[in-house]
Amino acid sequence: MKRFLLLAVAVAGIAACNKPTADDCRLAISNMEKLLGTETIARNGDNEGEVRRCRGGSSKEAVACAVKASTLAELKACDFMGNKSPK
Repeated sequence: MKRFLLLAVAVAGIAACNKPTADDCRLAISNMEKLLGTETIARNGDNEGEVRRCRGGSSKEAVACAVKASTLAELKACDFMGNKSPK
């Protein structure tokens, strides 16, 4: 049983290695809002739901790319904004 728990913790640790920090997600979201022109109508800076979504569903690389993006085309190439297809 102890081996199983150790293995589970190790796998969880490896999976979390590629997750961005909350601060990096905030920077990426802020840059995305600026590029989209929605920073003034954003929820008064209360983006914590988006930050949690970013941390859970984005890679460090995608977030770093979104932080550095200076155009919408660059942002879209980052695979950061998510592409939900209609059902």
